[in-house]
Amino acid sequence: LPAGLMGKRVRRFGPMWRLAHLCFAISVMILVLAGMSAFYAETVWAKLVVATLGGPHATGIVHRVAAFTMLGIFFVHLIGVATNILRNWKDFRFFGPDSFVPNWKDMYDMIGMFKWFLGKAPRPAIERWSYWEKFDYWAVFWGMAIIGSSGMALAFPHVVAQFLPGWIFNIAMVVHGEEAFLAAVFLFTVHFFNNHFRPDKLPPPDVVMFTGTQSLDEFRHEHAAQYNRLVETGQLENYLVDAPSRPFTLASKILGLVLICCGLS
Repeated sequence: LPAGLMGKRVRRFGPMWRLAHLCFAISVMILVLAGMSAFYAETVWAKLVVATLGGPHATGIVHRVAAFTMLGIFFVHLIGVATNILRNWKDFRFFGPDSFVPNWKDMYDMIGMFKWFLGKAPRPAIERWSYWEKFDYWAVFWGMAIIGSSGMALAFPHVVAQFLPGWIFNIAMVVHGEEAFLAAVFLFTVHFFNNHFRPDKLPPPDVVMFTGTQSLDEFRHEHAAQYNRLVETGQLENYLVDAPSRPFTLASKILGLVLICCGLS
């Protein structure tokens, strides 16, 4: 890089994506806390949580407010994505490197990654989005469909009961709780490991989702295919931004550690 660009960082996420991720993460943690307290209401810790939140009625309100926050962010995100695709319709490639739609390269990257784990091949060059990031992304759609629909049925039983039989609520209760448990376990183990506890990420936290930027070395290591593509096409400089201030970086690390501790707890 030219001397004037040294010390620059690579922009990965804009402010709206970062704010949406933060609000989504907090709402999910609140949902898990309140929801699992109801799911395991007979336990000592659940009774303590419910009492802290102000009792069963207040816990239900907290859970519903967090649920509507999460769903609202999800639908605003859908509108944003749809708007972006329509705005760039002529140039948008659904299976291109900037798309979240899985493609053949993701399969080859996954196979290559397992070969790398076993020392049989070099680490595959990842594009803008890795196969595990795409899995995380699309898993949310499954969760919104299953957890969201069952949750709405339980939140508005007087409406649902006008069209469906009463036993549907028994199914909704089981589906809602079990799928939420699955989502919580995945988020606070696999998702946390991929983003914060991989050997090349240590020590946690990884704050790219809070600052929106990565160092050039980290970007070149984690997204080598995108880095090479941007260098070859002369577009890399379009993604370079100034490094965030030290206070902002420190605040991002503190926030990241707090959220990790809350999730693990």
